[in-house]
Amino acid sequence: MVIVDSGDLLNEDEEVSDSVIKSAKLKAELIAEVFTSIGIDAVEVGELDLALGINNLKDLQKKYNFPFVCANLVDKKNVPIFKRYIIKKVNGKNVGIFGIIGDTSEMAAKVKEITKDAASVTDPLAAATAVMKELTGKVDYVVALTHQGTNRDWVIARRVPGIDLVVGGHDQQKTKDPNEADKTLIVQAGVKGQYLGMMEVTLGATKTSKNTLFALGDDVPNDPKIKARISKYNDDVASLYNTPGAGATTQPAAADVKLSLNACEMCHADQVAKWKTTDHAKAYDTLVKKTKQFDPSCLKCHTTRYEQPEGFSMKLQQMELVNVQCESCHGFRKQHITDLKPAAQKVKIALCITCHTADRCPTFEKDEQKVMEKIKHWK
Repeated sequence: MVIVDSGDLLNEDEEVSDSVIKSAKLKAELIAEVFTSIGIDAVEVGELDLALGINNLKDLQKKYNFPFVCANLVDKKNVPIFKRYIIKKVNGKNVGIFGIIGDTSEMAAKVKEITKDAASVTDPLAAATAVMKELTGKVDYVVALTHQGTNRDWVIARRVPGIDLVVGGHDQQKTKDPNEADKTLIVQAGVKGQYLGMMEVTLGATKTSKNTLFALGDDVPNDPKIKARISKYNDDVASLYNTPGAGATTQPAAADVKLSLNACEMCHADQVAKWKTTDHAKAYDTLVKKTKQFDPSCLKCHTTRYEQPEGFSMKLQQMELVNVQCESCHGFRKQHITDLKPAAQKVKIALCITCHTADRCPTFEKDEQKVMEKIKHWK
């Protein structure tokens, strides 16, 4: 068996602020430890992984023997930062696995910005061609882990001979039936670990394959050891923000939190009363029940104006700004409180789906009218 991932495994944010960097690193370490325990063989580096810092990725690589691969991510001396490829023997056959990150102007600029010019992206086709030249005669099967999007995967499959399978990432597609470019198969397995792709390959006089995409839903039983490790992570994150001197500061007095629900309630009592009956009013409590109330990736959508000016912050932990309050949907309204001029902002579905994403709520846009009725508290 060969277990691989195509990137952005350890982090999902382009920017990791000072207030959350410690918890982001704890989460990355949790993922690295868990994936090492299940026998991960190779992980392509995504641009969001780089937001944690190259040195941090190298520390994880060293601590857990974590198998990052990327043939075209180089340092200032044009030297690859991670291994370009690995070779694993499986049932008497040698499998070569290499990694590629995309070189579009957007991706290349993002990598340079995120790493503060410590890393850059070279031509993926040239890098893949060089790797294939080295693997020729040494392996029986070649897997390319790519982090560049499906369109580019077709290009590399057609222009670099000898690749048997492309496992792609970045544009977050899920492929039940593999695409086929000449003799190269192209697959993706969705986003955020919601699916597991399994390609069964038989090597003989001819190569045959069967692809299956498994949904990792609530019906899949938890592994007790991994569940315990996740619980420890939740406790560790909580201690960062719930222990004096460990990242938290004294919470401000309620009177000092100007832009909370209470400020709106004075004039909009009926609307607030209706809001209190909706799931938005219970959003934070759902995290408390799962011991996730200090997890930044959850608080983004369960607090009001997370890490924005005068919004909920990891540092201050203002309880007056938990739940999905008025300004989450109606925008920053400091001026309105002062001058009382009309400042209505119609709630549009585009705002909702920043939290109710397709991976969390697959039918949300389709059910727009129904879900809007659930939260409606206006005339």
